[in-house]
Amino acid sequence: MSETLIRNYEVRMASPECRPGYDRLRAFVRFDQDITEVLPYLNAQLDGYDYRHKDAVLMCARDERIYAFRPHEIAIAPVVDNEEAVELASAIVEDINAIWKRREEIEPRFEGKKPQPTLLDVYKLLPRTNCKECGFPTCMAFAAALRADSTKAPICPHLRETDYLETLARL
Repeated sequence: MSETLIRNYEVRMASPECRPGYDRLRAFVRFDQDITEVLPYLNAQLDGYDYRHKDAVLMCARDERIYAFRPHEIAIAPVVDNEEAVELASAIVEDINAIWKRREEIEPRFEGKKPQPTLLDVYKLLPRTNCKECGFPTCMAFAAALRADSTKAPICPHLRETDYLETLARL
């Protein structure tokens, strides 16, 4: 068994179909090798946020970019230009090959992370009085801030942090 999983690859650029003329691009790294077997190890090492083992798709965030891994392709966004795309492709292929070499030492993770609660889920946990004691104009605005940063929970005088955390754990 070869220790190098991805030996050759090509990088191509594309603009998002939904935003023609957008100055941020996507890079697609294509290769002949099937990387399905390494995906659970990548999920564990790269702290993937969405992994669908059955579909062989892994999503992770890294350096303010989104990486989508599929059996014969990696999509990277956003990318500024071809030079940056080639650098990012080289780095991620190197990381994949290193993880592949160390796979015996890594506990694979076959599940993605639990999805973040929706804004409405968080809002329902709040007293919905719009008292402004938290510093936000409405409970909905506070829910949006809380969803982005759960450390804000103690700011609401009507919300007990333990109740909030217990309820979030059930969502």
